[in-house]
Amino acid sequence: MVYYGLYMNLNKLRHVVVLAEQGNFARAADKLNLSQPALSRSISSLEEEMGMRLFDRDQAGATATAAGRQLVMRARDLLYAANNLKQEMAQLRDCESGQIVFGAGPFPAASFLPGVLTELATAYPRMRAVLEVNNSDTLMEHLLAEKLEFFIADTRTLIPNKHVNTRSLTRQFGGLYCRCEHPLTKKALLNLHDLQNASYASVYLADIFLSSMRKAFGLEPGQDLPMVTTCDNIYVLKHVVMHSDAILLCTHAAVATELKSGDLVELKVDGWQAIHAEIGVVSLARRSLSPMAELVLAKVDAHV
Repeated sequence: MVYYGLYMNLNKLRHVVVLAEQGNFARAADKLNLSQPALSRSISSLEEEMGMRLFDRDQAGATATAAGRQLVMRARDLLYAANNLKQEMAQLRDCESGQIVFGAGPFPAASFLPGVLTELATAYPRMRAVLEVNNSDTLMEHLLAEKLEFFIADTRTLIPNKHVNTRSLTRQFGGLYCRCEHPLTKKALLNLHDLQNASYASVYLADIFLSSMRKAFGLEPGQDLPMVTTCDNIYVLKHVVMHSDAILLCTHAAVATELKSGDLVELKVDGWQAIHAEIGVVSLARRSLSPMAELVLAKVDAHV
């Protein structure tokens, strides 16, 4: 059995196609912006690599052999595919198309990310952004499984991991929010006792926060927090709070629009310990971010 070392490259294939189309070394070399000797060497080199003649040469020019015609037919397909691939890579580089999959915790998803995604949809209508909203621990699992390229969330609960990089982004302070007609709004300054008799809506709270939250509410160690709705979807929580007497435990940034419109108001509580979330960007270590990921994060930096 004879094995042929096929070390063809795209340039040589392009030379073959153009020579077959022109039927003449001089015309083909001119079209390719090559010297005629350089084109001749390229064709001869490819023939040597393949172990067969691709063109019959005479004074009239060059005519593709049966093997040459077969190669030209396949080479056109390869060159077309290569050109499409080059265009696709350029579009990915320029973020004109393609897909970015990333994650976000409830607070960034309800505060600055809607503005970021709106800008991206307007400026890059062919780019597809897939956003998973979840708690930090689940997002970390999905990042390590390479289902996400990065995520943006409260990083305080994350266990240090040598496989990821964490970049601090912003600190979001929060408080207690309710509908404007809530009975507690009739009192200018509340106390911790008032909080104990209310019900609340909140994102899922990690165990490490429970002791501090009990202290903030004036509860005894081990006493259950008075939660009526627990959900990582801030928009669901806001709807519940605006249509019930539940109080929302949330960051200010996540309810800024509702506070401005008057749909929600912040409760002032004497002795209440301010809460906050440390929002950061978490990505895989030793892994370069895609151009689309870099673009998204640049938009995020401009919004926070």
